[in-house]
Amino acid sequence: MPKIDFKKAIVTASVASIGVTLLLYGAYSIFKLPFLSWSGIAAFFLLLAVTLVTSRFTVPVTHVDGASQTQKSVADTLIFLAVMMYTLAPTNNFGPPIILAAAVACVASLDMTKRLESIFSICTSVIATFLAALVYKGLVWVLVGDGLGGDQSLVLNFVLLPLCVFGLVHYGLTTVGVLAARVFSSGVSVSLTQESLIWTLITQVANVTSAAMFYGALHGAGVPFLFVGLLITALVHLLYRFNEKRVGEVTRAQGEKLKYIEEIADLHMNTIESLAIAIDAKDQTTHGHVRRTQIYATEMGRLLKVTEQELRALVAGALLHDIGKLAVPEYILNKPGKLTESEFAKMKIHPTVGGDILKRVNFPYPVEDIVRYHHEKWDGSGYPKGLRAKEIPLVARIISVVDFYDATRCDRPYRKGMKREDSLALLQKMSGSSFDPRVVDLFTKHVT
Repeated sequence: MPKIDFKKAIVTASVASIGVTLLLYGAYSIFKLPFLSWSGIAAFFLLLAVTLVTSRFTVPVTHVDGASQTQKSVADTLIFLAVMMYTLAPTNNFGPPIILAAAVACVASLDMTKRLESIFSICTSVIATFLAALVYKGLVWVLVGDGLGGDQSLVLNFVLLPLCVFGLVHYGLTTVGVLAARVFSSGVSVSLTQESLIWTLITQVANVTSAAMFYGALHGAGVPFLFVGLLITALVHLLYRFNEKRVGEVTRAQGEKLKYIEEIADLHMNTIESLAIAIDAKDQTTHGHVRRTQIYATEMGRLLKVTEQELRALVAGALLHDIGKLAVPEYILNKPGKLTESEFAKMKIHPTVGGDILKRVNFPYPVEDIVRYHHEKWDGSGYPKGLRAKEIPLVARIISVVDFYDATRCDRPYRKGMKREDSLALLQKMSGSSFDPRVVDLFTKHVT
């Protein structure tokens, strides 16, 4: 039996109850209108028919991942027009805009697969329209009182500001409402792209302006106002469609570029691994050593919360940290006994040589720091620079610890590998002198 989310159920039931109540109120109010007039039942049904036809012409508000979240419709213009026609004196009726808002929301919800989301979206649209219409009516009343209905010649002078406020309030409430529906239905928080918000806001402004033009045409301004209103709506939506196509082309180009970059990165890493194999062959180590070092280093990077760039450096640096050994004679690398002073001097060049090699590669992350400084010691007695403590880059400190641990565990022609406990004991003994104590402690705690 599925678990019931009571919080979601209560919120949905509350929104649905308010929305249904307003719908019933709107339906009841419509039949109180006169039949034949500019603000009567006949005009309303004409608006409803045009609304249903134009509701499919939409501008999407999108999530940051590109998924459509809500739509702003051309039909919003007719909701705004209904608010102007019916909510003021002498009609004072909120029914038409409520029903039109429900119709637009119903058409928009046809694409929604979840019934809960559809119900929530329709009800929030109805509630938002009613609240925004109240704001509009209140602003008009503050500006001109009850005298607006008698002087239609100056009507636009008084309703433009309240209408703009209404459009902004309606835009905010409907957008938030539909996004809330997505959150309640999927449980995933959403955010909007800045470009979509700007374009849908422009569309809203165009709808408000068109509604004002249509209202003016109905009250004596004539066909020119009607034509301008239609032209504004058509141009804004055409402009948006052209921009949407441009954005789609840019997105596709970026996708192709990203794919190319990923292919180059794979080729880059394959080249790095080939070099690592060459280094291992010369040093008589196994490729398993650098692979294990890579795994240890990556996990340590995550535990120490290094940046993404540093994590990438650890992945590549674990493979390439001994690339400078290509310049060291093999008899020195594989000598079973202690190196002479001159031999050790030749061995000590490999971090510098490796760093110089990788400096030419120009990695976009600090691989060079790993290669050049992984033989530096915490107390400053290392080489090639004699850096101490936190002067040594963190990525180099990580590699030095994990490389030492796995190297002591591996069998070599001239010695047997240590047991796990012995390697960790030696690592702890050298903590604070050769190695960063924090890195050693964290590694010892988590290594398996």
